[in-house]
Amino acid sequence: MTRIIVVRHGESEANVKNLLAGHLDLDLTPLGYEQAEITAAHLAGEPLAAVYSSDLQRAVHTAEPHARRRGLEVKLCPALREVCCGEWEGRTAKELAEAYPEAYLVGFRQRFGTFEMPGGESIPEVGERAHGALLEIAKAHPGQTVLAVSHGGTIRMLWAIISGIVAEQVGTTLPFPSNASYSVLEYDGEKLVPIEYSVDSHMPNVTHVHL
Repeated sequence: MTRIIVVRHGESEANVKNLLAGHLDLDLTPLGYEQAEITAAHLAGEPLAAVYSSDLQRAVHTAEPHARRRGLEVKLCPALREVCCGEWEGRTAKELAEAYPEAYLVGFRQRFGTFEMPGGESIPEVGERAHGALLEIAKAHPGQTVLAVSHGGTIRMLWAIISGIVAEQVGTTLPFPSNASYSVLEYDGEKLVPIEYSVDSHMPNVTHVHL
């Protein structure tokens, strides 16, 4: 059975400013780089056949320590990107809550699984694109273990899809994965099967942030 370890990027420059990064290509913070190394060390015993990543640098720089330990290259996969936040991209949570209280506090926060970013992507569609990408990755590595680095919102929706959580319940039942946490899934030849979600017990400084 193919095994996929999905890692969320470490703390980013957007995370510390509490803004929605989306497709903005912001880097990790020094703590984020440290978190990436800690997770790579924790997973050093995994026999990875390949390392994939979203093409945004906060994800790539989280993937690099895993690849470097095994002499592998990071394979870029744009389908693993975060949701494009459109008109909200680069704006802080505080600013959005004040300017769009209903859309942000209710639509985005509570009804995340059905929300469409103003001028951006539909969050359910982001989950589907990541789901499709991981299915293709799994099919390319039968019986192997691979690692893929992605983003909080993307992983959250992916997990809802493979866990059978209805879109209307995602915002109230499934938290965002923490920075540099990892989630494990398997491919049984037909579908992706959830095993563990947002494992962060190895992380001394866990950060729980949104997009």
